[in-house]
Amino acid sequence: MESTAYYKYLINRYYNGTATPAETEELMAELRKNADDAQWQALIGEMFAAEAPDPAYDPALYEPAIQSILDAGRELRHDAPASGSSRLRSIWPRVAAAAAVLLLLGAGAWYLAQRPAEKRVATIAKADYDVKPGKQGAILTLDDGTEVVLDSLQNGVVTNQQGATVILQNGQLAYQGTGNGVSYNTMATPKGRKFRLQLPDGTLVWMNAASKLRFPTAFTGTDRTVELSGEAYFEVAQQPNRPFRIRLADDTYIAVLGTSFNVNAYADEANISTTLLQGAVRVQRNNIGQLLKPGQQMQLDPRGNNFTIVNNVDTASVMAWKNGILNFQDKKLTAVMRLLERWYDIEVVYQGTPPDVTFYGEIGCDVNLSSVLNFLQESGIYFSMENNKLIVGAKKEMK
Repeated sequence: MESTAYYKYLINRYYNGTATPAETEELMAELRKNADDAQWQALIGEMFAAEAPDPAYDPALYEPAIQSILDAGRELRHDAPASGSSRLRSIWPRVAAAAAVLLLLGAGAWYLAQRPAEKRVATIAKADYDVKPGKQGAILTLDDGTEVVLDSLQNGVVTNQQGATVILQNGQLAYQGTGNGVSYNTMATPKGRKFRLQLPDGTLVWMNAASKLRFPTAFTGTDRTVELSGEAYFEVAQQPNRPFRIRLADDTYIAVLGTSFNVNAYADEANISTTLLQGAVRVQRNNIGQLLKPGQQMQLDPRGNNFTIVNNVDTASVMAWKNGILNFQDKKLTAVMRLLERWYDIEVVYQGTPPDVTFYGEIGCDVNLSSVLNFLQESGIYFSMENNKLIVGAKKEMK
């Protein structure tokens, strides 16, 4: 297992009945993949021991039950049919192990149920920093400066801009009609908000939190240019004779004909990154250009003209935000905190030097902040909340 702390977190969520469908599916997948009973037993034992060092705790109450369940799991494996496909024989131990460990989870839940009620309350009580997650929402600024808050609007026509009809339908804003002139609108997703937009040419844009996109109400020139800050995923409508261009900070441009890609251009990140999923894009800055192929990511240091190309990028990790997941894979603490600042609309303050910790795994973006922080604390990171400020530090610094 890549991160035992993360799987402790998933197991804890599972037997407390608070796991999201995505978390449950992830845990089940790992149980099927990893059939090492001893590893799971040690993991669950560590978790129970950490939670239950009180007078009511008696290992003799649950350890024999765990052992008998493991023995039953081994019997299931030994009883596997001698005949049948090799594929069936290869997956049978994993299925048996999954069943055994799920019974272990049941045994653990039974043990917690036997503890005094006052002890259990302390274990599962909501944290003080229980901030709700972000949601769908955005602010549309029209050409005349009028702001339209989309969070609370019902489906229907929002406005007309130079002959183009702007329609809100099931969480997506769409521009319909060619229009009889050009004006510029800006969609902004504040911290704690995400939204989806269909541009006048049919291009689809998913906008992450703390992002802004400026675009015309009609594309009338030889190209289709929009301006982006923050992060967005694009599925560009194909118009071979009119390239689609995204302008970023410092006159960096991304030029495409028809493709799908993600752009991360937050001002507080070290690099501007463009990740290509399908098609082809060219990133241009100060007469220096770089063509990307699917599965590649271009990282640009905005302080200079340095391009770095990363091959075989984990696109699922890059696209996690669009798919409703907070992804921590291979991320340092400071990167994770920037992600939480945007999605939970909080301010992060470090007490002392930020601990040098790298995280793995992911969690659904529909959980409260306390669920995320409970997981992060498994790595020795401690938190306190003052109004909307999250104070972060190592254990010894927080005392």
